[in-house]
Amino acid sequence: MTLDALLNHQKSQLELLLDITGQELGLIIQRKALELPPLTERKQALLLDIQATDSQLAKHPERDLLGNQYAGQVAELKALLQRCQEKNQVAEQLLEQSLAGIRQLANILSQLHERQSMTYDHKGHTKGINKGTGFKV
Repeated sequence: MTLDALLNHQKSQLELLLDITGQELGLIIQRKALELPPLTERKQALLLDIQATDSQLAKHPERDLLGNQYAGQVAELKALLQRCQEKNQVAEQLLEQSLAGIRQLANILSQLHERQSMTYDHKGHTKGINKGTGFKV
């Protein structure tokens, strides 16, 4: 494959990666986490393809031309990659914030449940209430 063809292929792959990352970000914002796994699988496969194309570029016999003759295309690819990384970081931060909120809510609910199921014995010590069926066999 020619160097120009490899660079064009890499560009289309990075544009697709940018699109998928944008879709992921949209799903995170819309709180549709159940729709993320198929996108994540596509993204993983695409990242492997990008890595393979990068490897082909690194082993290409004319790779020395990347620094001068193809410098503009290489700079464009680096800019695309930078945009992908920035969008990915934003998505990661949003996910972390969402998970922190969910953990905080779970802790609050757990504390409320503990308070409702606690009582004191005749010595003043806290004791859990058995919330079973109340039937003895």
